[in-house]
Amino acid sequence: MFKLDKMKLVMGLLIGATMTAVIACGGTETVEVIKEVEVIKEVKGDTIEVIKEVKGDTVEVIKEVEVKGDTITVVATATSVPAAPAAAPEELITAPDTSTPAGTAVIAVNGTVGDQNGLNSAQSQDGLKNVGIAETLFRRAADDSTLNWIANDFTIAADLSGATVKIQQGIPFQVVDGYDAGDLTAHDVAFSMNNANSAVNAESIHGQAGDFAGLWGEWTAIDDETVEFKFTNFDSTWKDDYVNQSGQALSIFSKKAYDEKGAEWVRDNVVATGPYQIEEWLRDESYTVVNRAGTHWNSDLEPKTERVQIVQVTEATTRSSLLRTGQVDMAHLEPKDAAKYDLTQFTQASAGGAVQLGVFFAGNLWEDVYGGGDLEGQALPPKATFVHDLAWIGKPGSSHGEGDLEQAKTVRNALAIAIDRDLVNDTLLAGLGAPVYVEYFNAASPNWDSKYEYAYDPDLAVEMINGLDGDYQAGGAPSDGPLGDNAFEISVYAGPELGGGASVTGEVADAVAGFWADIGLETFSLKFSYTAFRPTVVGRANTHPWITSCDKGRASNPWHFPKGLVQTSLTRGGFSCGFESPVILDLYQQMAQAPDTATATAAANEYLEYVHDQALQPGVVAVPDAFYFNNNKVKSFEMDVAAAANLNSLWNIELK
Repeated sequence: MFKLDKMKLVMGLLIGATMTAVIACGGTETVEVIKEVEVIKEVKGDTIEVIKEVKGDTVEVIKEVEVKGDTITVVATATSVPAAPAAAPEELITAPDTSTPAGTAVIAVNGTVGDQNGLNSAQSQDGLKNVGIAETLFRRAADDSTLNWIANDFTIAADLSGATVKIQQGIPFQVVDGYDAGDLTAHDVAFSMNNANSAVNAESIHGQAGDFAGLWGEWTAIDDETVEFKFTNFDSTWKDDYVNQSGQALSIFSKKAYDEKGAEWVRDNVVATGPYQIEEWLRDESYTVVNRAGTHWNSDLEPKTERVQIVQVTEATTRSSLLRTGQVDMAHLEPKDAAKYDLTQFTQASAGGAVQLGVFFAGNLWEDVYGGGDLEGQALPPKATFVHDLAWIGKPGSSHGEGDLEQAKTVRNALAIAIDRDLVNDTLLAGLGAPVYVEYFNAASPNWDSKYEYAYDPDLAVEMINGLDGDYQAGGAPSDGPLGDNAFEISVYAGPELGGGASVTGEVADAVAGFWADIGLETFSLKFSYTAFRPTVVGRANTHPWITSCDKGRASNPWHFPKGLVQTSLTRGGFSCGFESPVILDLYQQMAQAPDTATATAAANEYLEYVHDQALQPGVVAVPDAFYFNNNKVKSFEMDVAAAANLNSLWNIELK
């Protein structure tokens, strides 16, 4: 009855009140469409003026958004807009013969390649371990377990005060400009970490200098194969993130080279142990790596391609053009560009790091005291989000009692099943993404259970809301839709800066608002600067559901990683997803302090069950952060999953 068909979504993902329009295309057909999203133009005093201009058969809609303290009120009316005829589909791009050198894979990346740098304290790139130039202590298995790499064993003290790591022996460093640093030992590992850690080396500007300082102090090499350290603050993800190929780790470099050749020399020359060695590096332009055939210590990482060239191309349309014309063999593409390619002739390759976009139901502040820090145990300030009785916000101790919490949970669950995630993926991402049901959890993981999926069922959503008891407060919205007097107004916020880099955040917000309008709600999509929105986030005053990845929303984050920190009072004074829960606080601390992966996974499963039941963060879609290769040149490329890199495991590239 309420299925939002693809035509309606394709026609701009319009939102608002229901109306009709005539489509001129071989006759007339009356269809139901939805009012177009307002575009905010300027702020005048306490009023934000919103103007939407439609060219051609123009309709000018002027609205006002009143800002009173921490409250934003949208005033809007429905206006019919003639719909344009559907455009003819573009012909898909087919794979050309490439003009790149034989035996070399040429890849256009969207980041900066920087310069050759083999000194951690001078901000050597984390990515060296991902592309195969350098290595680190651990790797990540497909099931999120830890694989040994340079390390071959570790033990953690029973009281979680420290750890001991055993280092693989017989790993030769690359010979650079005739200089042979010999084999890697525990002394090289300790040197590399201490050089990076700002708690040990105050001059370090390594990307994780501060993160390391928060985790541990100086690392000590007991002998050639043993490293010891003490935790400053134990974190169960230390081996899965901070010294792991998948995460925010460091590369291991030669202490001997530093001692004998000096800081400036190793700053300009990478002496590492990876299967690929630098052949040429042009600062901020490109670099080329070459296979050290038969010299790498681990035969499992033997490269399948002799040479790989990485080319810096910051403009997305230029990367697409280079791939389309065969000037590169592989390129990072935005979803809107990838949708133009014939994916029988091009293949997607990804490290799994798709950006998860979901709905976070702000305003549900259920903690009463500070959960940690200097104010631990003290009462939290009065909560502004409970001033108004909003359908999706449950207020403990309200006049409705515990029934208010249950009614709000029912509303959130109804809104979660009113979203057609497959349609959003097909329409906005050309089917290249994936549905997300609960934020922070990847439905493709072996740990996923289908019972946590919100199946699209708008009829049931209407039934759930209409079934609420007489104390339900709808908010005074018009009652001419399927929800009758149970209808209410709801806004969805999507700042242009949000989404963890996803380029379609605003469009996803429009789609969500459209689905909710389809069940009879009066919906609005709010799009204004995050700078203006952030004070309500920090001050815990936001009551608008918002579309975001909210800190941990990447599909490649391991299942057992601590989740929920920014959904607790622990981050008061800083960023928040907009809700707080003592249950989440407890589960976050269990995950963060877990002595092993199994314990952390068990706590993560409890967290999943809780946030799914409460429908606090239903997901929508995962936006690919992916590369696409030309099948005429590249036979295959399987990346290891990585949480902190979109290009990984270059040794797996196999050319035809």
